[in-house]
Amino acid sequence: MTLVFWLQFVAVCVAGAMSPGYSLVLIIRNSTKYSRLAGIMSAVGHGLGMGVYAIFAVTGLIIILTTNIYIFKSIQIIGIIFLFIFGVLFIFQKNEELKIENNQNKLNSFLQGFLISILNPKILIWFSAVFSQFVRSDSTFLTNSILVITASAIDCVWYIIVALIVTSYNLKDFFKKRVNIIQKISGTLLVVISILLIINFFKYS
Repeated sequence: MTLVFWLQFVAVCVAGAMSPGYSLVLIIRNSTKYSRLAGIMSAVGHGLGMGVYAIFAVTGLIIILTTNIYIFKSIQIIGIIFLFIFGVLFIFQKNEELKIENNQNKLNSFLQGFLISILNPKILIWFSAVFSQFVRSDSTFLTNSILVITASAIDCVWYIIVALIVTSYNLKDFFKKRVNIIQKISGTLLVVISILLIINFFKYS
């Protein structure tokens, strides 16, 4: 695995982690309503859940790659289109205001973070699109493990940063008001990366 290859993967994962959604709402709520530790534990649980989906995605793609290269290449193309469309949506779609609900069940913070990721099947589709661009027939177990750990760690670290920001500097409202900017940044990253991926696909196919 080259550094450039890994950095491309990191960029996609960062863009995905930064995209606003229910996970961001949960981290902000638990951080501000309960404690910084609650927010951090939610982030760790969420990252672990993402890691589980990443393992399933990589395993399934390796099986497809070793059995039918044409199906795998079709998944790659669909995956690139998927990333591009999501990028465009992130850029042009007006994001709804994040609503922090205070009447949610007070489940264990770690469990909340884990469940909100593991019970979202769209994450498996997302990871299938992402990993299809980086799984190779000659990839070693170590390489695939690094990809899984990287995806899980980036998600976890991003939400830990969110928890620290909204608790350390009382920037919950500041952060919420700039969700749309964060969404546009992640969307731009996805569009640029998807264009580079499609160029590489046809260059090496």
